[in-house]
Amino acid sequence: MSEYQYYKFERLDGYLDAKARQALRAISSRAEISATTFQVYYNYGDLKAEPFELMLKYFDIGFYYANWGSIDAYIKLPLGTLPDALLGFSSGGLHVHENDEYQLLIFSLEEYYEYFDDEHAEDFFQYLAALRNGLMEGDWRLVYFMWLKEFDVDEELEEIPLIQFDFEHLNEEAKAFTTLYDIPLAWVKALAMVLKEHPSHQAKQTLFQFDTWLHSLTESEKNALLSTLFEQGQLTRQQALAMTRKESLNKSETYQYWLTSDMISPYIDQAQSLLQQEQADALAKKLALEKAEKERMLTDIYNQRERFWLQAQKQAERTCASGYDTASRYLHQLFEAYQFKADEAEFAQRFKRFVVANNSRKALLNRLSDLL
Repeated sequence: MSEYQYYKFERLDGYLDAKARQALRAISSRAEISATTFQVYYNYGDLKAEPFELMLKYFDIGFYYANWGSIDAYIKLPLGTLPDALLGFSSGGLHVHENDEYQLLIFSLEEYYEYFDDEHAEDFFQYLAALRNGLMEGDWRLVYFMWLKEFDVDEELEEIPLIQFDFEHLNEEAKAFTTLYDIPLAWVKALAMVLKEHPSHQAKQTLFQFDTWLHSLTESEKNALLSTLFEQGQLTRQQALAMTRKESLNKSETYQYWLTSDMISPYIDQAQSLLQQEQADALAKKLALEKAEKERMLTDIYNQRERFWLQAQKQAERTCASGYDTASRYLHQLFEAYQFKADEAEFAQRFKRFVVANNSRKALLNRLSDLL
């Protein structure tokens, strides 16, 4: 099997100017480059630049995968978005690069064992902007997911701040992340149990209020925003917030409560049992809903059985493969409906008449051999 590598990077805040696009073109002559994106794949060879350097200089989100199982997701944040205390644990799956302006988080998988292709990459890429917004707005659960994944293999893992995030209700993008990175859901549940029984810090997630933010701006800040808007032709919410940020950075945040391996370990067995029960309950509910829907459908078919018999005969009289296929589908549905209503004898009589009427249509009867 030949090598295959896929790269996609996107700028969410502002545009890539002509100089930036020219620099990117020098890195790859075959890449698809627009005012906001850079995308390229290689069957042989590799990108002529370090992806993390491209991210820090040009882009806000990115994704890479190779067909031998490596995956990297990139999310760039303003410097100080995440406190140093939260990023102090050793992990093979989370890497951090910083410069004077930004923090770059790289979420890595060295070996992804499931089948993965460009369509899967595009499907996950659509969640990266929302995951980045969440991190910037104070939802730092992605870091905890990676801590839990590391804890799965290293019970001596370094501590991190214990902050009251909601690990019982995951949004769509968080679920996509835990699925791709194979985060043990029992560990997530155990963390939720820890937070219920131990003191923790309140999360600093705040709902953005536009009017409050606008009225807090000085004239010089408003002028700076307008100037940037005219220069770039675009100004995203995150750009505007970063340019007018007044609160202190999180880098030197002081924490009193910490999550440790010893703290979460006693909850693992209970969490696994609860998760198994929840999954069994969810499966039972799903099967019950499917059964109810199937019974409703069969009841509808039985109530409209005369129309189904008529349609089956009309399709048979088309004397073509598609007509026979449709007639066969109608008859199999009728069989299930009569069976569900315990009226098999009536079906047998009607079906016998149908066979007699279509006795010369051997191709149709072959499709009905399991009902004969």
